[in-house]
Amino acid sequence: MVVHDISKIVMDENFEAKRSAGQESISFRDVSDFLRRHLVRIGICGVIGLALGAFYILNTAPTFTATVRLVIDPEQGRIASQDASTGTIIIEAAEIASEVEIVKSEAIARAVIEQLDLTNDPEIVGGGVSIRGMIGSLFSPAAKNSDKDAADDEYLMRRTMAAFLSRVTVRRVGQSYVLEIGYSSTDPQKAAKTANAIAGAYIRTGMNERSDAARSGAKWLESRLIEVGAQARAAAMTVEEFRAKNDITTVGTASTLDQQQLSELSSQMLAARAATAADTAKLMTLQQLMSNDTMIGSVNDSLDNPQIQKLNDEMRLAKAKLDNLKTRYDSGNPAIAAAEADIARLDASLRNEFLRIEQFYKSNVEIAKTREKLLESELANLTATGAGKNVARVELSEMESRATTYRNMYEGILQQLIGALQKQSFPLGKARIVTAATAPLGKTWPKPSTILPFSLMFGLATGLMLSVLRDGLDRRVSSSERLRAELGITSLGHVPMFRSSPRPHQPPIASTMLPLRSVLDMPYSRFSEALRGVKNSVDSAFPANASAVIGVTSVGPGEGKTTIAANLAQLYMNEGTSVLLVDADFIGSRLSRVATEDGAGFGMESLRILGIPGQYSRRRSSEGQQHVEEFDGKAVRCVPVLTVEQTRKAAVGHQRYGHLPALKSELELLRQRYKVIIVDMSGFEDSADTRVICTYLDGIVVVLGQSDKMTVERLGEALSTFGKSRVALLGVISNRSDGPRRTNIRWDRKQWRKFKK
Repeated sequence: MVVHDISKIVMDENFEAKRSAGQESISFRDVSDFLRRHLVRIGICGVIGLALGAFYILNTAPTFTATVRLVIDPEQGRIASQDASTGTIIIEAAEIASEVEIVKSEAIARAVIEQLDLTNDPEIVGGGVSIRGMIGSLFSPAAKNSDKDAADDEYLMRRTMAAFLSRVTVRRVGQSYVLEIGYSSTDPQKAAKTANAIAGAYIRTGMNERSDAARSGAKWLESRLIEVGAQARAAAMTVEEFRAKNDITTVGTASTLDQQQLSELSSQMLAARAATAADTAKLMTLQQLMSNDTMIGSVNDSLDNPQIQKLNDEMRLAKAKLDNLKTRYDSGNPAIAAAEADIARLDASLRNEFLRIEQFYKSNVEIAKTREKLLESELANLTATGAGKNVARVELSEMESRATTYRNMYEGILQQLIGALQKQSFPLGKARIVTAATAPLGKTWPKPSTILPFSLMFGLATGLMLSVLRDGLDRRVSSSERLRAELGITSLGHVPMFRSSPRPHQPPIASTMLPLRSVLDMPYSRFSEALRGVKNSVDSAFPANASAVIGVTSVGPGEGKTTIAANLAQLYMNEGTSVLLVDADFIGSRLSRVATEDGAGFGMESLRILGIPGQYSRRRSSEGQQHVEEFDGKAVRCVPVLTVEQTRKAAVGHQRYGHLPALKSELELLRQRYKVIIVDMSGFEDSADTRVICTYLDGIVVVLGQSDKMTVERLGEALSTFGKSRVALLGVISNRSDGPRRTNIRWDRKQWRKFKK
């Protein structure tokens, strides 16, 4: 056993650091000991949590959820797109998420609430009574009742929609086009009916939206058709008027060479003008796009140009790659710089290609203009040489061409108008129901399989947390591990509380059952066995066959140190060891009073003093070296006690505190006669005598009679009263400790016979 020097375990400003350093590691044994100590608390909290979960299940109305599934038609909207990196067709998550939010919108909720009259459903609005409206009606004027009724109706609708939407769940099934709409209610039939109503309202809303769009398009096409029809009619009337004015009613079957050339030149002129206009329009469009830095292939030639299409595809891939790199790396990364350089290179290639197309368009425009000028000069020459009717025929041809163009435009708009009117009369929905909702067979909440394990785990976690808090806030020294870890003091043992109450059908026990000699009267009790273990721990601190002066003290009074000292002396006496009990408690002097008044009754006697001061002896009996007294019919070996009065008599008369050096001299003298000397002292917290006497001893034992109330801080501060005195601390005895109890107490055969009588 390790003997500690009190001067090395005194609490100082580094106590917290030492304590924390000693608690850095937690072993599996610490965890198991912690669980074993708090098993009851954790189990009770787990049972309470389980009971609360069962109470919640029994007192909560069951909720049923009905689901309806509908599929969104991908042909009705732009829901599919192409991945720029892989080229595969994927579903736009944003489009599906938009549809999910539309299903949960207030417009759908309002339509379903009005359809099913849910504003009067007590499950949603609690009877539909507005408390705020009732209170407001008591204090509002009668003239504003109509306005307040409208406001209350709107408030009721808003509150109903909030409660309704809290019961609606919408989710996308996997990565498909299918949406699953659920509605929760205490009535399974109502849940199925409402879920189907939500799906129907969503489908009707989509059809109405498409019908409104078709109606708006039909109105625009109709106005455009009227405008184009008027232009076509005006062009036709101009043709007829020109014919009548120039008397061109019929055309002969035979014509001259000039007329044929004039007709061909007129046709070529129209074609040249059309080509010039087309090339000019293309050139202007391309220049406008290039001036806006918009490199897109909206021009026909650019769309048909494979090089531009290839560059556009590479540009999309490069931008997608750059966006992907920016999400994974910081700016300035070499990969991002390389991607940006690649985009710049592709942009320069696109610009060069468009510049080449621009030059091509410019050359075409110049060629078309040159051709047009040539045709105009030829036509002018031919017209100058031709007849007036030939010129009229050319103009008539242009007018007829214009009239034909307007006519074709009119017919195209008319076809579009017919299609819009058909969509308006029979709109196609963007979704359809796949599986209609039916009444669910089982409740969705509360689920015992979910709530009971959760409540059990919550209770166990609460118990564990309370146990951790209790151990963390508990600073008591009842634990040997805490005492050793934080102060470095060894625990010599835990001595249970001495219980002297008689058993049933047994007579009252006399003074032989008092604690001062309980190891003699109850040799196999829990108290005696624990004290024998303490004795073995104390013996291991000293060499074999060596004398030892052992002090027994406590922090304060009333902690059972005298009982421990007397019984330890009885143990040494009955094992054949020469022992002396010294009463150094100059405040209480309990052992001195007991030895003087009734020492034989407690197995003690006052030490016999000879006439010479400082010389002590003992009476001898016929049985041996020890004095034997007869008590209650039994031979009792008495422990010699050096009383307080004897020590004070040995002191010099004129010295007020001469008992301390006198006690020191007595101990040095008695050490030669006795192998073990046990010194009973006062509590050292408030006694200066005890702190001085401890320096005379080979070792001291501190008795903690209330270890459940003694904290580590108080014990450390009490030990700090020794200052720098070198005192050997053998360990701490936890007196009156609650340990594992054994109900059976072994009595010797004579005592049992006595009690039976």
